[in-house]
Amino acid sequence: MNFFFKALGAAAGMERIVPGEEITINVDLILAHDGTAAKVLAAWPEGEKVAQPAKVVFTLDHVMPAPTIASRQLHLQLKAYARQQGINLFDKCEGVLHQVVAEFFQPRAGMIIAGADGHVTTSGAFGAIAFSLTPADLVPVLLAGQLRLAVPETVIVKINGSLSPGVSPRDLGLELLRRLGGGALKNKALLLQGEGVWQLSPSGRMSVCNLIGEMGCMTGMILPPEEQVAGSDLIIDASTLHPLVACPPAPTKIQPVHEVAGLTVTQVLVGGCGSGRLEDFEELAAAMNGRPVHREVNLLLVPASRAVLQEMEARGLSRSLLQQGAVILPPGCGPCPGQHAGLLAPGDRVLAATVRNTPGRMGSPEAEIYLASPRTAGLAAIAGAIVAG
Repeated sequence: MNFFFKALGAAAGMERIVPGEEITINVDLILAHDGTAAKVLAAWPEGEKVAQPAKVVFTLDHVMPAPTIASRQLHLQLKAYARQQGINLFDKCEGVLHQVVAEFFQPRAGMIIAGADGHVTTSGAFGAIAFSLTPADLVPVLLAGQLRLAVPETVIVKINGSLSPGVSPRDLGLELLRRLGGGALKNKALLLQGEGVWQLSPSGRMSVCNLIGEMGCMTGMILPPEEQVAGSDLIIDASTLHPLVACPPAPTKIQPVHEVAGLTVTQVLVGGCGSGRLEDFEELAAAMNGRPVHREVNLLLVPASRAVLQEMEARGLSRSLLQQGAVILPPGCGPCPGQHAGLLAPGDRVLAATVRNTPGRMGSPEAEIYLASPRTAGLAAIAGAIVAG
């Protein structure tokens, strides 16, 4: 068995498992946030207790600080639930869920994670195996500390070579999404290996794995180098990749940046779980090279965590980006889920280094959302248009 099957087998207390087999696995970390927790609470059996409170992590990150009375009421309900159940609640803008997990809970190879969020596979950057669940399906996991599933088949992708200058880890993630996002991964597990991913920084690996959530698979991860497997279903040469952009109306509609160059933009967004780490803001700043934000563009930056923001400030990065015309929002999800700051109106076109661009994702369904790397975002912010550079 490869590492993926061995890890699932260990979590199930079984020496051998096969695809299609129904198993029950012990879960190491259980996640939710204020974008999904209301439905968790609605489905919660009265009087019941969380099985293993220390393994449960809730964050207030989608609508934090609260922009409406209703969202503030939800926050108060979640605070009460956290006190009652004794679970971990991050409620002071510590950051977006997946960055909080990376910083405070040290995901490791073989760790089992279940979360009511579509992008929990971000922890696959560290070899963790993470499953996205509906809020209702998360409730029995909270009650038992276990998850029942059918063992998926695997798709193994080997990534050779190194990214060329000007090509970002997010471009690699978009390339994987372009090749595999059309339903080929349904009910399967995506396993990545090869020097092309192993040599990336932790931030770069998180950028790649963050986009696995848009590929339609059950889960996905980067195999530890010592656990590489023979044979691959797909081989990608990272050195041949170019900057890419996902065009409306879906993140799988991917083209080379040069094919959409010249489209004007009114807003640029970098941050959140997709691109809110220090390395992303350094990439953005390098692309801008001290030049001011275009007068017709809002450049919104959302640090993935308080620690990232503090490091930006310590390095003088926040100050320089603010002087160039950027707006820095509180750590968290920011405009990405379209629930508060930075909403789009009809006629807006945004270039975002985030995870999803379905119509209405960030506000008006008549606005257009394009997805790219922080570097491509930086070039657009100063030019007022998508640039192939």
